[in-house]
Amino acid sequence: MKDPMTDIKKSLDDTVFKDPKFTAKNKHAVFQKIHKPKKVYLLPTLVGGMLITILASAGIYFASEKLNGESPIASEPNSPITTEIPPSNGQGGTQATPVYAVADENELSMADAEAAYEMTVDALTDYYNAIWNGTDIDLDRYIENENLKAYMQTKVESEYKKYGTLDSKVKSVEIGDWEVKFSDDEKGGYLYFEVPVAVQKHHGGGYWEATEFFVRNLDGKLTIVDWYTGGKDTYDYVVRGYTQKIDDPDIWNDREWVKKFTSGTGLFDFEQKVYDRFTLNRDEKELRGLDPISIAKLYVYASFHQDFETEYALYTDREDHILWTKEEDEKIPLSDRGTPEQILQTFRNIEKGTFVKTSEYEGYIEFYPNGDSDDKSGFSMIKNEDGIWQVAFLPVQ
Repeated sequence: MKDPMTDIKKSLDDTVFKDPKFTAKNKHAVFQKIHKPKKVYLLPTLVGGMLITILASAGIYFASEKLNGESPIASEPNSPITTEIPPSNGQGGTQATPVYAVADENELSMADAEAAYEMTVDALTDYYNAIWNGTDIDLDRYIENENLKAYMQTKVESEYKKYGTLDSKVKSVEIGDWEVKFSDDEKGGYLYFEVPVAVQKHHGGGYWEATEFFVRNLDGKLTIVDWYTGGKDTYDYVVRGYTQKIDDPDIWNDREWVKKFTSGTGLFDFEQKVYDRFTLNRDEKELRGLDPISIAKLYVYASFHQDFETEYALYTDREDHILWTKEEDEKIPLSDRGTPEQILQTFRNIEKGTFVKTSEYEGYIEFYPNGDSDDKSGFSMIKNEDGIWQVAFLPVQ
């Protein structure tokens, strides 16, 4: 039987690959054929997705043959994709679960750029739907690394607290001129994407921001190994740092890096801002309105960073519950306070705990440091006379 790919290759050879070099004009022609202006809805059909992937893989594969293995930066020229987001009823986001498979399960190449791009668009659509409209996001569809997955889950929860209560839901996301580049390394290579997005609201207005992705091949499946949205005041800008260079696709396998975002050190951005303000003068009014778990996280954060003055300021100021003075606290030797690693282990998963109120002004956070239901811990909290929750002395005994 005649291989149908032969006819596709001949057609491409007679048109966009006629010249010996893969020029910008050629690139434009390829992407114009792949990306005709269209609307992609939240529930695309599997057949349509497969057809797009096959055509894209064929075009980029034969382009790679003409380039003798070179990997140029490619971009979509002026053909935006708009993804409509239906009004939320609080349920999950997309129902279809596409498989983002690589063209060759044994390697990654520019032949996978189109399928990987479609994955990033789906991921961004689910993300904006989650933080604005309150739908669920299935991060397992896009991410295998548990460290990155946990960070993204915290990011989604934090951003939903900021945006989800506003009466301004997202209608659609529109993708601008995106770029992709393939780089080879000892782990089989990776694709770098920069994807600008225009977020449109139902009641008018919106905003632009760009997201960077690293994508690898893991057992024949495309997976996102880093996900960073820049721009002033974004979650990543505040938490990961505005000076960070997005140049390491394996950063979420770095234990020292991951430590910054685990357990007590993983503050939401609003908690970080409260902490920063509180450290200026230790004024308890800065803590007003925070729930017990957020207060506990500030305490653990201060302990981890050995900020003992802030740690003491978070203790209860009810006179009948004070166990030692600030002056006595300053005399406690460092060796008796525990190492940062011990702090992380003692208070791991406290952010996932449940607050149990035991009286009008007392309670405790029930949590599981090792994720084992038989290994339960409690973190005691006391509300002061002004209605602000504070940490009990010796909170875990």
